[in-house]
Amino acid sequence: MKKWISIVVILFFVACGGASSEPQIINIGSLGSEMKYDLNEFTVKAGAPVKIILKNNTPLEYQGDMKHNIVIFNDDSAAMQIIKLAEGNGGNPYPDGRILAFSSLIDKQEETVLEFIAPKKPGKYLYVCTFIAHAMSMRGYMIVE
Repeated sequence: MKKWISIVVILFFVACGGASSEPQIINIGSLGSEMKYDLNEFTVKAGAPVKIILKNNTPLEYQGDMKHNIVIFNDDSAAMQIIKLAEGNGGNPYPDGRILAFSSLIDKQEETVLEFIAPKKPGKYLYVCTFIAHAMSMRGYMIVE
């Protein structure tokens, strides 16, 4: 009987993919009207689903544009080129194989969701906001373990 229970448990585990497919949820916001994220680093599991909820906390009363997004790079060495191209496109990045994932730009008090699979390769992955002039101060690292 124990043997059958063990076999059933193993088969169930294998049929379900061996692990939970629920994404790890990461909440990131802007620091009020500053060009900074409130989270400069977060850790995810290699190859696991990730869901980032990005909130633009800029007050509605703030005068001027203060849009935000999040762009996660596969390759940090491409960051400056991709940021410049995005800034020339109103802050919107162009699809590029050197980008792991990116969200849409959101305005004051808006929220967006970005879902992707974390890289299988452990390491540090740079993320920035590509809205005009934000990338130098609005940045952080996703740590993949």
